[in-house]
Amino acid sequence: MRRVLHYRLHGLPDHRLERLHEQFEALAAARTWRCDPPWVASPRARGLYEMEYCRHLREDDSSDLSAGGFVKMAGDETDALMITIFMRDLSAEYDIRTAMKDEDHPLAKLRRLEFESGRLPNGQALEDVLAKRPVIKKVQGERIFFYPPTFRLHSQGPPSPEWAYALCGIRAYAPTLMEAEQEALKILRGLGHLGS
Repeated sequence: MRRVLHYRLHGLPDHRLERLHEQFEALAAARTWRCDPPWVASPRARGLYEMEYCRHLREDDSSDLSAGGFVKMAGDETDALMITIFMRDLSAEYDIRTAMKDEDHPLAKLRRLEFESGRLPNGQALEDVLAKRPVIKKVQGERIFFYPPTFRLHSQGPPSPEWAYALCGIRAYAPTLMEAEQEALKILRGLGHLGS
């Protein structure tokens, strides 16, 4: 059975829900997902499934739940990381609490994750606690390495303010993980055309 990543948003005013749906649609269209594209259910949802899912969420969680959803993971940790960063950004933008639950995550400490106004419950930024190792994505038999901003190539090196990525002996930087992934995939496609 596939891993399922659940996410919830708490305390979002109703007049912001329409924009929230637009943001989820933009995220779903922004890249190719190995998992199902992210979606959200709220009282403003138009689909029958989303409306019923929202109703069940609100029955189970009587607090200030505003919206929620889930995705079935397909073995790509980049997908999970993209959703995590997106939930952190929503929390910061709307000054709300967001929560994620991944019961089957291989690391117990990452099975539940919350953001309050874009910060972790202990006040740290997500980038401060990201693993100090690369995230690896396999595409067309090639491995693409994504290094978080806190990654240091060697112990004396300063951390970079950007995401680094490396493939086929090429290393470059981009401001966000999404941009790093898009640029890496462009390079991979270009190299594929050269090799044909």
